[in-house]
Amino acid sequence: MQKKVKSIVVTGVFVTFLTFFAVMCAVRYFNPTAVSESERRPLAQFPENITWEGIVDKTVIDDFEEYSVDQFPFREFFRSLKANFQLKVLCLNENNGLAVKDGYIAKIEQDFTQELVDYSIGRLQYVYETLLKDNGGDKFVAVIPDKNYFLAKDYGYPSPDYDKLVEDIKVALGGMEYIDIFGELELTDYYRTDTHWSQDRIGAVVDKLAEAMGAADRINGEYTENTLYPFKGVYYGQSALLPKPDTIVYLTNEILDSCTVFDYETGQTGKIYDFEKFEGNDGYDFFLSGTKALLRIDNPNATTDKELIIFRDSFGSSITPLLAEGYKSVYLVDIRYVVPDILDRFIDFENKDVLFLYSALILNSKSFK
Repeated sequence: MQKKVKSIVVTGVFVTFLTFFAVMCAVRYFNPTAVSESERRPLAQFPENITWEGIVDKTVIDDFEEYSVDQFPFREFFRSLKANFQLKVLCLNENNGLAVKDGYIAKIEQDFTQELVDYSIGRLQYVYETLLKDNGGDKFVAVIPDKNYFLAKDYGYPSPDYDKLVEDIKVALGGMEYIDIFGELELTDYYRTDTHWSQDRIGAVVDKLAEAMGAADRINGEYTENTLYPFKGVYYGQSALLPKPDTIVYLTNEILDSCTVFDYETGQTGKIYDFEKFEGNDGYDFFLSGTKALLRIDNPNATTDKELIIFRDSFGSSITPLLAEGYKSVYLVDIRYVVPDILDRFIDFENKDVLFLYSALILNSKSFK
């Protein structure tokens, strides 16, 4: 009798479990989630235009499999459960390509994709050859290592060949002076939950760049530290671990407060720090209002007429204000969002200093395609 009751209870629980999830899946079908805020990406939707040909070549099946994973009920809970089990119970080194060391989350990369790196470097070489080569001024290039560089150096994780990446850049951009900033950085200079470096931790990088570019005597390096909290970086949601958010520390002084930022896209003039952007999907957009094709920072208190052009990715948003002290104007160009061929309509390249400042993360991506 007890065995029979036990079987009935187990069966009842199992049927209830299946029924509950079937109902929840039906609810998700009629009311799917469009975007994962934690992962900052759109979620797959139920396949459209289901055809026999699509079933035969498995495209519909693949689309449905992606949809069923993305729209699974209580997906965030199960993602968190899996991540914590992998890292804290099984003591694995990574979960879904992300590793955690001393609270710092980083993406694990074993190799650079040479095709992507070659294309990215080719775009920089094109800019140099067409816009910069014969226009005078000093020209510099620096590479920003990703956090995986330090996981490999300090903890023995696999890492791409950074030496080859740097050598490829030196060869392609032989007319520019390479500035090595690797030695001025360590893992703790980056946000724990994000890819970027923290503005208050990169003083040594600023000093190294400024010295090489001849601007060191025009940058005083004295700032007031201010904070914004919480900052949930890109890895905060991707890791599914719900770690403690970061604090953004941003630097101010009288010179930075007086600087203005002109946005060539909108034709509007603003300030270096955009407090409204901090409340958006990516708090790092607080620096120079985030992704912009072409900006100009003007320093009314400059003690020089020298101007600087920085070709950059998002890392440049937080370091450029600290370099702006040493120049009358600094132009920031992101060739992922503007065609290089039209830049001379907005910038006079004659006798201006130029800095290519790119992260390995971006060079090893499809961003320039």
